[in-house]
Amino acid sequence: MEDRALWRGETDPQTMGLAGAAQVLRIERKVDEVRQGRVTQHTEGTVFAVTSLLSEEAGPEQLLEIVRGHWQIENGQHDRRDRTQDEDRCTVRETNSARVLSLFRSLAIFLHEQQRGRRGGRKSLPDFERHVCRQPAGLIWRFMTAGP
Repeated sequence: MEDRALWRGETDPQTMGLAGAAQVLRIERKVDEVRQGRVTQHTEGTVFAVTSLLSEEAGPEQLLEIVRGHWQIENGQHDRRDRTQDEDRCTVRETNSARVLSLFRSLAIFLHEQQRGRRGGRKSLPDFERHVCRQPAGLIWRFMTAGP
């Protein structure tokens, strides 16, 4: 169960120091995870956001949906990179090397998703990555012999 409260105010790019800024948002969330009729975890948090949408273009309900859509992307891709692949703690600072590592992380996620529904496929990304590290030839063989 989730309860969200939105406060919004109009702003301008000069005040915010951000090109295109039209509204500033404050969202308070209270989330109760319920299992078998009991609250197992309660979390509260406040997030802030800036949008280029004018108040006439996006009302409160639309803004809440836009923010929710952003977090779906964050949780689907970036959360995996941050938590599972520990990308935020990577100390590589050379631009090209960082891009190559990012591509390899994306490739690992893509390959995991491709094999997940197959018989014998690994259910979690960490299991998949450990398996491939132990037996890389199986991955190479599978994709070399796969048809178009």
